[in-house]
Amino acid sequence: MTFLPVLPVYVLAALTAVVAVARIGTLYRALTRTAPGRYRHVVLRWAGLTLALLMLALAAFRPGLDDGGDRPSSVSSAFVSDVNVFFVVDRSLTSRVADYGDAQARMVGIRDDIAALTEEYRGARFNMIGFATKATVDWPLSQDGWSFSAYVKNLAAYSLVPYDALDFIDPTVADEALTTQLEQANELYPDSKNVVFYFGDGNSGTQVQPGPFEVPADLIAGGAVLGYGTAAGGAIPSSVADGRKLYYAQPGSANFLISTLDEARLKDIAGSLDMTYYHREAGQDITPVLPPVNSSLMADTVADEPNQLVGRTELYWIFALLAAALLLTEGVLTAREYRRNHLSRNDLAIETVTR
Repeated sequence: MTFLPVLPVYVLAALTAVVAVARIGTLYRALTRTAPGRYRHVVLRWAGLTLALLMLALAAFRPGLDDGGDRPSSVSSAFVSDVNVFFVVDRSLTSRVADYGDAQARMVGIRDDIAALTEEYRGARFNMIGFATKATVDWPLSQDGWSFSAYVKNLAAYSLVPYDALDFIDPTVADEALTTQLEQANELYPDSKNVVFYFGDGNSGTQVQPGPFEVPADLIAGGAVLGYGTAAGGAIPSSVADGRKLYYAQPGSANFLISTLDEARLKDIAGSLDMTYYHREAGQDITPVLPPVNSSLMADTVADEPNQLVGRTELYWIFALLAAALLLTEGVLTAREYRRNHLSRNDLAIETVTR
């Protein structure tokens, strides 16, 4: 059995110790206030709740079983365990443009590729920074890949935007936020490697002069810049009314505003991040994006070690399920006890009034 804790081991160990001490103190106080003959009931209730808390602590250590054996040839070497993966995602209005695949929005391609990369880096910690006119940390660094995958399925362009949002789209506005997140990751996980993937179309607003990314090179072990859209581009959807899409119009004209793929900008971004640029189309495999990342990661981490996530059977859910059952039982007993005490007080009040 191996463990992949969701927090540093010393943090989980400290929290577990605090819980254990607190529960021992609770038992002592409960027994001193319990009438003779009720000790067994009190101890059983205490043991059930304490066991539930310990089960949650054990689940947080993320136990699992390694199936062993050699890595299958079909499994990417990017399948590593101690990696922080950062997704910098263009969620501006132009990500709605339907010039990807079979008249699909660019965001569809972004979602598909993030999902594929999440699968390739299963077991890693994930972070997402969304940007449009400004950058926001949409998903803090976490190893909860299951919840992150569910979040990605509903990823879309920002809907609450100012009327002039198109004029202020900045494809490099995430520079400061990315640098900050990478620095924090290095402080929390000094032995981990940071991988960055940038997703966008390179579009910038008329009121913006994008600069280069200035992230220190030693903060990034590898990554790639992925571009979506076509040179012909498409109209930019603004909203939906009566089941029909409405589009932004050019000022003083009946023609729609057209957003095209700006590959020159994306290549500049890739250059400033020392990464390779890839134009993405529907149905493409994610594997070609991975080699530049693998070489830098595997050289310093797990090149000579079997990966603990290949064929790994997760067991944390068993302990989480047991904890949930124990907590549910405690909740039912507490509710029944409260109802019994409430009825007893009512009966006493009625008897007092009757007298």
